[in-house]
Amino acid sequence: MKCRRYLTIIKKYLAPIFNTRAAGIYLILFAASIAIATFVENDFGTSAAQKVIFKSWWFELLLLLFGITIIVNIFKFRMIPQKKWPLLLFHGAIIVILIGAGVTRYLGFEGVMHIRENGVSNNFLSSNTFLKFDIGKDGQNYNFDEPVLFASLGNNNWHESYMIGNDLVEVVVKEFIPNPKQILGQSLDGKPTLQLVMAGANGREEYFIEAGQTKRIKGLMFNFKDNQMPEAINIAYKNDSVWFASDKTFFRTVMATQKKDTLYPSSNYGPLLLRSLYSDGVNNVVFSNFNKNGTVRLESEGPKVRNESLTALLMDVSVNGNTKETLVYGSRGMTGRPGVLNFDGLDVSVSYGSKEVTVPFSIKLNKFILDKYPGTNSASSYASEVTLVDEGKNRNMNYRIFMNNILDYKGYRFFQSSFDKDEKGTYLSVNHDFWGTWISYFGYALLTIGMIWTFFSKNTRFYQLSQKIRKLRAKSGTFVLLLFMATTAMAQETKGDAYINFAVAQEHANQFSQLVVQDFKGRMKPMHTLSREIMRKLARKESMYGLTADQIILSLFINKQEWYAVPLIKLGKHEAIKKKLSVGGDYASYKDFFDTNGEYKLREEMRRIYGLEPIDQGVYEKELLKIDERVNILSMVFSGTLLKIVPNPSDPNNTWVSNTAHNHGANDGHNHEESAADTFFSTYRASLLEASNTKDYQAADHLLEELKAYQIQNGGEIMPSEAKIHAEILLNKLNVFTTLAICYIFLGLALLFFLFLSVFKPNINLKKVYLFLFALVVIGFTFHTIGLGLRWFVSGRAPWSNGYESMIYIAWTSTLAGVLFTRKSFGGLAATMVLAATILFVSTLSFLDPEITPLVPVLKSYWLTIHVSLEAGSYGFLMLGAIIGLINLILMVFLKESNKDRIKRIVQEMSYISELTLIGGLFMVSVGTYLGGVWANESWGRYWGWDAKETWALVTILVYAFILHMRLIPKLTGLFAYNLATIFGLATVIMTYYGVNYYLSGLHSYATGDPVPIPNWVYVVVVSIIIISSVAYFRKRKFPGIS
Repeated sequence: MKCRRYLTIIKKYLAPIFNTRAAGIYLILFAASIAIATFVENDFGTSAAQKVIFKSWWFELLLLLFGITIIVNIFKFRMIPQKKWPLLLFHGAIIVILIGAGVTRYLGFEGVMHIRENGVSNNFLSSNTFLKFDIGKDGQNYNFDEPVLFASLGNNNWHESYMIGNDLVEVVVKEFIPNPKQILGQSLDGKPTLQLVMAGANGREEYFIEAGQTKRIKGLMFNFKDNQMPEAINIAYKNDSVWFASDKTFFRTVMATQKKDTLYPSSNYGPLLLRSLYSDGVNNVVFSNFNKNGTVRLESEGPKVRNESLTALLMDVSVNGNTKETLVYGSRGMTGRPGVLNFDGLDVSVSYGSKEVTVPFSIKLNKFILDKYPGTNSASSYASEVTLVDEGKNRNMNYRIFMNNILDYKGYRFFQSSFDKDEKGTYLSVNHDFWGTWISYFGYALLTIGMIWTFFSKNTRFYQLSQKIRKLRAKSGTFVLLLFMATTAMAQETKGDAYINFAVAQEHANQFSQLVVQDFKGRMKPMHTLSREIMRKLARKESMYGLTADQIILSLFINKQEWYAVPLIKLGKHEAIKKKLSVGGDYASYKDFFDTNGEYKLREEMRRIYGLEPIDQGVYEKELLKIDERVNILSMVFSGTLLKIVPNPSDPNNTWVSNTAHNHGANDGHNHEESAADTFFSTYRASLLEASNTKDYQAADHLLEELKAYQIQNGGEIMPSEAKIHAEILLNKLNVFTTLAICYIFLGLALLFFLFLSVFKPNINLKKVYLFLFALVVIGFTFHTIGLGLRWFVSGRAPWSNGYESMIYIAWTSTLAGVLFTRKSFGGLAATMVLAATILFVSTLSFLDPEITPLVPVLKSYWLTIHVSLEAGSYGFLMLGAIIGLINLILMVFLKESNKDRIKRIVQEMSYISELTLIGGLFMVSVGTYLGGVWANESWGRYWGWDAKETWALVTILVYAFILHMRLIPKLTGLFAYNLATIFGLATVIMTYYGVNYYLSGLHSYATGDPVPIPNWVYVVVVSIIIISSVAYFRKRKFPGIS
């Protein structure tokens, strides 16, 4: 009885720690912690995020409590007796994944191995940092190390003591200094100190020498003593001046005036000039600063510790009570510079950094191979040809390590990380985590099986929701959708200017557009695509003055004088730029950028802007950078340098050739052998110029036919097939995604109209209207699918590999979710159309480039297709839930006594639909996220460690898991709370998709250091949602039946 009573008491006190409410709190704390960690990492470095969050005791306790809570709730909700196998499976999988993470955390290790060609290595440098000691006593050395984690945040005090024989050695770390830099300061007891600058391997290097010192720095000896030294720069301080003498000849250049002097060998002192360059013909030195009471102190240049950052430890080392202070430099991935201290009978060497880890076999690098994209220096792929030598097993194995193909041997995994600049050496990342990996994989497998099973089992929330929706529809006869679609074509007025009258005929331009061109990134594509990309870059539109992009590009090439004064360059909205160019409209001509002397009007401004750090560039500067780029592009179009349409069979890198005749003249003093490109462009230009006057394009057409045959004959394997060329041109002409954006928005507005009409006029029968509008939605979705398929076929890879592609793919998955889950709810379908249209409109914004680009080596993996398709696809489902939530809150704003039952029924049905889409979205983002980790582990040999994108994906999972469990948490079970949560939960999706890329550092940060300003409309939208939510809350409080 006593035991039972004690158990009851224990249960009573432990229940609040492990009940459903506690689980919700742990979910939110978990999400908040790792979200904050991404900002800590961005500002202070990975080490800070690890120290204060990821590797802290409280975070591990949080994960332990979270895991125990899951186990407790498995029994509380009787998942085993009630045979809720899918729920049991994926909740149990979370426990397995947590165990796998713990094994990786405590037993796994990793690092980097560097090997030169024909070199052999059997060790690598650890990724973790250590304090390494080498103590010498009586001819015997004692070597040991201590794992440490120092960071810009957190407590860096560290103390340890050791007995070496009868000697007590104590070590105290007093201060951690990130990015240390020596600064020349001043103090009352300071000495005359001179600061000098010399060039080093990493650029500018600063050194200091004070009175009484003699130092050899680089190739020069500096002597700051009273007695002169031969072959040295002798420095003296007397009569409040610094003096210079040497028995070598020096050349001196005053930096400010560029005045040059020759200082001949002499024992007589002459004045030493600060901020002047002294050179002996081999070595150069600048004496930059001097202080008569100088003292050199160490300061941090910045708190963020990057992988390559140097750090310093200020330490006290004591032997038997005798204490000495030392400064030890080191960094992650480097062994560190040892600081040596001599005590009576004991020598102590201390270093800080990575330690060497030995593997039980050797790796020999036979050859490093770097392949590049045609005509560029961009890496297409790189690989290390190695031989694994295991003498213990008498095994020699040749292997090729490259991106997405790792070497796995005895639990060690080697993947291609980087390479030396001379392409003669390789960096292989090494990982050892056999058990952690397979336990985690087992957990992922259970999670996937459980989630898929959820869709088919009758003992799940998903099945219950579908049944509830069916019952509600049986009662209410909820109907449908949409109205009309309108497209208008605005004809552009054609003017009778000479540049239009003599423009290239459209029939010939169409023939030209089918030629293959090589862009600056090495991609082979039809001219049809390049012409439109150029026009979008120049003018933000694909046609002007009644001419197609192909006509304009060809006309610019053959008749540039006529086009100099034609406004083609988009200026933006900054009035100061228009004023500087003396232009009143939104477009400027090439001529507008040059004065009467031919000087570039923006030259001085551009020099100033290019000298600024990206963070110091404002809206004006960034706009000027874009305009300057457009001017340069237009100049290249005039010259024909962008038209790389002539193959060069003799080029080993398959670089095609553009018009080069503008680069040299016939009598420029050089012997130029005319190439096939020179012959073609000179002949074609003359022929086309004549044709634009006579309107007879027969000769020009014939030249294009000959060039096309030459491309096919000499283009080799890089030539795209005719099918791909025609498919890409068709994709350009259809302009599927922009057209769909317009169609979807009209459908969405019509559906919203009928939604509110059904609320206030419930007796209207809209079934036929619904069928018509739903058919239009399906037709739009079909064209959307065809557009994606065409882009996939043209690019040869999955169409979700950049910002633009991921947006059009998310719009597709949003529409798919709507067709699957909301096809019988005009409110849900309205939300689908509005969301899809919004996403497609966003994809057309200037910062999302629709250009198809080559993949970097690591992205050439089938894992990318699976990972990104699920990850980005889930965003469509989750966004749809948010839009439905917003519509539900708007409906609550219109609550009245006369329509409360009707609105409650609609809101309840749409909330159930929303919950279905969130379940689907949560499963997709969960599987997509861990598959990203599997991709990294199988392709690169390790998981993405501490990457902001990965972390925010997990934040999204945790937040939506909380939202879907709110119905089980007291006081959070109502419709209002759920719909409000779905709206603000979307913030995690936006941060994962957009915010990480532009505001945080990491593997997915595409614009680090230059974040895109948050548009004003974002603040307006957030405030509007808060107002709608507040009004809806107070309206629904008047009707107790609506929770």
